[in-house]
Amino acid sequence: MSRIQVGLIGAGGVARGLHIPGFALCEDAEVTIVCDADQAAASATGIARTCARYQDLLQENVDAVVIASPNHTHAPIVHAAAAAGKHILCEKPLALHLDEARSMLAAAEKAGVVHMTAFTYQFTPAVRYLRRLVQSGRIGRVRSVRAAYLMALSPHLLGWRSLKQYAGSGVLADIGSHLIHLTRYVVGEFASVTASQQRFRDDSESDVEDWISLLARFQNGACGTLEISRICPGRGAGISEDMFIEVYGSEGSAAFSLQDPWRLRVALDEDGRDPTRLLSTIDVPPEFLKLAGSPRDIHAHDARWGYRFDQAYQFIQSIRAGQGRTPTLEDGVRCQSVMEAALASCVSGMWTEVRA
Repeated sequence: MSRIQVGLIGAGGVARGLHIPGFALCEDAEVTIVCDADQAAASATGIARTCARYQDLLQENVDAVVIASPNHTHAPIVHAAAAAGKHILCEKPLALHLDEARSMLAAAEKAGVVHMTAFTYQFTPAVRYLRRLVQSGRIGRVRSVRAAYLMALSPHLLGWRSLKQYAGSGVLADIGSHLIHLTRYVVGEFASVTASQQRFRDDSESDVEDWISLLARFQNGACGTLEISRICPGRGAGISEDMFIEVYGSEGSAAFSLQDPWRLRVALDEDGRDPTRLLSTIDVPPEFLKLAGSPRDIHAHDARWGYRFDQAYQFIQSIRAGQGRTPTLEDGVRCQSVMEAALASCVSGMWTEVRA
């Protein structure tokens, strides 16, 4: 295959800050056209060719598309891209509801295209190593998980992200989808959840939750708590915000923080078996600092951000191999199923099964 041509649909912050620089590091790929109804925004990306309608972009000679538009537009674009035979990288969350997400996965699978959900935090070095520790049995049988994604209210969370008809839900869809995916990636599948939510912004520009908390049961018998909030002054926004996942097992524990992505706090082996010993900080092994083969210089960007560029590299390599790797659209569907169960529980006040 010659140089892979990528079309970018949506010219917002995630396109400019993540997708375009990520593909710029891929020597065998390039973003050749940007689509956005706001042509000034499209031109501001620096990509020479632009258009205003995704239907027009899909008529272009591109091999793949990145869908970085508002949540409510994802489903029709994925269906159209799959029908056009384009490989698909879609921003999270996939859709406004689970059935819609399932139909997107089915369309991509039927078309035989490579597909991916933009869960960029999966490429965090410490998350990848944490998963290895869990899967290798170093922590033993996972018993409990404590996770949170906390940030201050930021202007980038306003607008369409605060309206249910465009976003599906509030903080759960926007950043909670990341936390849910990472928890699945590290610990395993959710079995059931019970949840509570709260909207603190009392204005006409928002009709979604700003805070939500889940109690979770996992299929492997572990239990957990997740808190997702965008009303935490002092917790930062953007590169300074924090997400953490703590995993406690029968033989030890490990704790990850987004603000320290090259290290973990752990109690392993003898430290895990001795109740008098505390968590200690260890460095992530060098082989986890970037994907194997990635052209990225690990020292070229802020450690809290640069690993996210490996997403573009994996997408391109998956296209060349003709086979997707996690996080695929299936991961997006499974995340959607947890979110839908959590929102249903907020209404019923009951434990709700997570549908596969």
